[in-house]
Amino acid sequence: MNDDAVLFAVDIQFPDWGDRVANIPFVNATIYHHGHTVGWVYASNLKVTPQEKRISLYEVFHVANSDAMARLLIDAASSRRVAVNAQAKIALSGFGKYLPVADVSRNLDVVLPPPPNVNVTACDVVGPVVDMRRGGITAQANLKLGLPAFASANVSPIWLDFSYHGIVIAAAEVGPVSIYASGVGDLPVKVNVRQIETSAHEAALADMAIKASSGEGFELAVSGADPSRYDTAPLWLRRALRNITIPVRSDMFQLPHDVSLPIEDIVKSVAVDKLYGYWSAKDSFNPWAGVSAQVSIDIPNTTAADVKFEIESLVPNIQLLDEDQLPFATVDIPTTPIRVMQTGELQFVASCDYDRIGLSVIPGRELQFTRAMKRALSDRHVAIGVDGTLNVSMTTSIGQIHIEALPIATNIDWKFDRLEVAGGDSEMSNNKLAEISVTRIHVLDTTRDQIKLEIDIGVENPFTYGAFISDMALEVNYAGLHIATVGVKELSLSQGTNDVTVYVDFNNYPGDPRQRMLFLEASSGKNVTLEISGFPNCTTISPLEESLRGFSQKFTIDTSQLGSHSSSPGIFTGKFPKVLREVVFHIFTMSAEATVVNPVSGASVWIQTIDAIGYYEDDIPLGVLEYDFTDKQPSRQGQSNGLLLPYNQAITTPRLPITANETSIGWDVVRRAIGGTLDVSVFTNIQMQVGNAPLNFTIMGRNAPVKIRL
Repeated sequence: MNDDAVLFAVDIQFPDWGDRVANIPFVNATIYHHGHTVGWVYASNLKVTPQEKRISLYEVFHVANSDAMARLLIDAASSRRVAVNAQAKIALSGFGKYLPVADVSRNLDVVLPPPPNVNVTACDVVGPVVDMRRGGITAQANLKLGLPAFASANVSPIWLDFSYHGIVIAAAEVGPVSIYASGVGDLPVKVNVRQIETSAHEAALADMAIKASSGEGFELAVSGADPSRYDTAPLWLRRALRNITIPVRSDMFQLPHDVSLPIEDIVKSVAVDKLYGYWSAKDSFNPWAGVSAQVSIDIPNTTAADVKFEIESLVPNIQLLDEDQLPFATVDIPTTPIRVMQTGELQFVASCDYDRIGLSVIPGRELQFTRAMKRALSDRHVAIGVDGTLNVSMTTSIGQIHIEALPIATNIDWKFDRLEVAGGDSEMSNNKLAEISVTRIHVLDTTRDQIKLEIDIGVENPFTYGAFISDMALEVNYAGLHIATVGVKELSLSQGTNDVTVYVDFNNYPGDPRQRMLFLEASSGKNVTLEISGFPNCTTISPLEESLRGFSQKFTIDTSQLGSHSSSPGIFTGKFPKVLREVVFHIFTMSAEATVVNPVSGASVWIQTIDAIGYYEDDIPLGVLEYDFTDKQPSRQGQSNGLLLPYNQAITTPRLPITANETSIGWDVVRRAIGGTLDVSVFTNIQMQVGNAPLNFTIMGRNAPVKIRL
C-alpha cells in the first residue's frame, strides 16, 4: 500500500452457479465518489465453472485521486456506509466470440456492518521510561489481536493521537499491522504519554484515574496524527485517519496476568517508629491508635521501567464493610498526609505520622463490628471490605497531578494460623531494651486451691510504643492446666517510666506434677509453651469481650532470654526480687546455710521441706540435702508450719546437713574452692505454705555462687 496503489486479495464464492461456464477475458472498473474519480482496478482471465465456483483475485487498486480516496474513507467511517458509482468495461467474448465489450454503470450504497469486537491483550511490555527526545514517558508493547472473523491484512505503520475530553493525552506509533487469515494478529505499539502542559490536561488525567479506579472505565477518542508528522503510510490514509475519530473504551485492554501482584510480594519491610493504642469501656465502639511508620515497597521491574513517581500527599477517607458489603464503621484519619518517596526505579518508601486514627462504629451496626472482631481473634480470619476515597497529590515524570476523591474499593480476606508480630528496621532492632522491675508482690487472699496476688511492676519503656486499655483479663494455661488468670485495670503504657498493677489469680495444684514441671522448665531456662484465652466477662469493653470468648493463642517463651543476665536478651530485661541472698557450705560440719528474703507481703510464708542435689558443671554430683523444717522449728501448738519467712527480712536458715558425694571427683572440686566460691547448679524440690495454700514446686538453679568455708 502506497500513495498510488493498494494491493489486495479477495475470494468471491458463487455457490449456486450451476452447470454454466463463464470466461471473462478482462474487467476494467473505475470507482467514483461524489463525481470525483477515486481509482480503478483491472482484472483479467476470470473464469467460473461447475467445478470451480470461486474467483480468487490478487489485484492492484490504482488510486487516481488521493483527496477523493481520503474523502471516501472519511464518509464511510462517519456514516457506516459506502456510497460510490462504479463504471466497468467487461469483455464478453468469453461467452461468445463476437460479443462486444460492455459498459456497465451502477450506483452502490452498501451499509457497513458494526465494527467487530476485538480482543486485545498486551504482552512484551517494555517501560515506561523517560523519553528525552519527545518529552513525557514512552512504553512499548506487542498487542495480540483477536478478530471474530477470518480476515488478514498487512498495513504500514500509522501514528495516532489519544484524546480525552478534547485533550491529547498520548501519541502512539502503531504497526505494522499483521493479521493472519485466522483473525489473529500482532500489533506493535509505542505509546508516548505527553508532558502535562495545562490545568485542563491535569484535570483530564485525574478524571481518567477516578473513573478507572471506580470500575466505571473511560472512553478515549482515537484519531490519526497530523499527516505531516510521519510518512510511513500513504498520504490519503493519513489524511483520512486525521479526520476519523474512533471511540475506544478502557475495558477493551487486558493486562497480562502477571502484572497483578499480591501485596505480601511487594511490601519488603515495615518499620514502626511510634505506636499507641487506646480502647476503653466508655468508648467501646470508638477505639483509636496513633502510629508513625515507614513501609518499603519494591515492585518487580519486569518491563525495565524507569520513571519518577512520588506521592507528596495522600489523605484517605475510608469505611469498613461487612460480608454483605454494607458499611459498619468509618476510619477517622486526620488530614496529615501519607507520603511516598521513590528510592529506586520501582522502589518506594511510604511514610505516615498520625497522632490519632479513630474507628467509629456506625450506630446500629455494632453487631457487625463485633462479628468482624470475633472472626479476627477467634477464627484467625480477617474478612472485611474497604470502601472510600483518596485525595492524592503526586509528582511524576510527566508533571504534577492532583486527584480529589480517588475511589478505592477492595475486599480483604486473610486467614492466618497464629498471631505474629512482624519486625522491621524499627527501634526494637536498635539494641534497646525495656526494663521491667517487680516492685511489690502482695497476697490479697489465699485458699488451698488459689492465691490472689496484686503485683506492682515498673516499666521503663525506651520505645515510642504504648497503649491504654480500661480493663482486660486472660486465662493462662500450661499443658492443659489452668494455672492462672491475669488481668489489668486502667493499663496505661507510654514512653518513659510506667507503673503497672497486675492482678493474678494463681490456681494451686499441689498434687499435680504439671505444676512442678512448669516451675522446673521456667527455672531451667527452657522453652515454656503457654496458652492464653479469653472467657465471659473478661473485659468491660463489650465488643472485645464478645470477641475474646472464643479466643485462644499458644506461644512459647524462651526463659533463657529473660532477666538481666541473658547473653542475648529479647526486648526487655527483668529486675526481680532477689530471694536467695547467700549460700555458705561448711566443710568440717558438712552442712549448708542459706540467707533468704521473702518479697511477698499480705500472707505468712513458711518453708516446710527441702530436697536438693548440687552439681558442678551440671553433671558432677557434689552432695544431697534433705531437711524437714516442720520437725525442727519449735511451736506452741506442737506441729510447726516450718521456717517462717517474714516479709522483706533477711532470714538465715540453720545449718542444713549435706550428704557428700562419695566419689573423689566431687570432693576434689569442693576442696579446691575453700575460701572462695563455687558455681553450683541445684536441683531442688520445695514444699511451702503461703497463707492457706500449700505449694509444691521443683526448680533448677543454675550456677549459683556458693561460698566454701572450713
